[in-house]
Amino acid sequence: MSKTFTVFAFNDYKKYFNAWVDLQPKQGYGEYRRVAQALSLSTTMVSQVFKSEKHLSLEMAADLCDYLGLNEDETDYFLLLVEFQKAGSFKLRAKLERQIKKSQEKSAKLESKIKKDIELSETDKGIYYSSWLYQATRLLSDIESYNDAEEISQRLNVPKNQIIKVMQFLIETNLCRRDKGKLKMGPAITHLAAGSPIVTRHHLNWRVRGYQHMTIPEEKNFFATVPMVLSESLAEKIRQELPQLVQNILTEVAPSPSETVRCMNIDFFEF
Repeated sequence: MSKTFTVFAFNDYKKYFNAWVDLQPKQGYGEYRRVAQALSLSTTMVSQVFKSEKHLSLEMAADLCDYLGLNEDETDYFLLLVEFQKAGSFKLRAKLERQIKKSQEKSAKLESKIKKDIELSETDKGIYYSSWLYQATRLLSDIESYNDAEEISQRLNVPKNQIIKVMQFLIETNLCRRDKGKLKMGPAITHLAAGSPIVTRHHLNWRVRGYQHMTIPEEKNFFATVPMVLSESLAEKIRQELPQLVQNILTEVAPSPSETVRCMNIDFFEF
């Protein structure tokens, strides 16, 4: 997600929230349910607010801002958007619209002071992709039974104090958040461009994990290494089809419930 994706880029709080949902893991599957739990509302109510004409109360909106990890300025702006959409008179709407524009101008001038960028800085990306533990911990936090350091430590067979340090980083960067003492996925996301110097480390981290799992065969895992001799045209055809295969798998993964974690490594190279 780019740094331009902030609440200040929106004039409609519903559009902001739905855009945020779309950018979450699994394209936001289950996010309405998680928001409903955080706000003590029904999932139906949340759906009616963000897909129809109903509106949040200011109290609900404030709780939602906490869930989204918005800072004070962002929260004030979000609440202003709620007030604007609920305003019943032209005079009040005009007044609130002026306040919205002033807040957007202030944000543009003070962008460097915004506490929480949605996308990780390059420095934080370097830390996040330095070890498989960061990504593994974050993904596990989306499973109901892995919401604290003890559970994650046992699942990953890693010392608890190491997991605590990982969790602290994830929370500080908004990749995870605390919800009633439990670790949950946070609003921030991260993406590595194909040309990023960090990509090689990311690939290596998970391939080393794959190697470690090869030494303990389990029926639920699958490993295949197939050196081959083939035509140039077929080699290129396979190379072109692999990205689509990955995308097809991710399309099926997105709506599936968060019940387990897996890593898929694919290599296809000339030797």
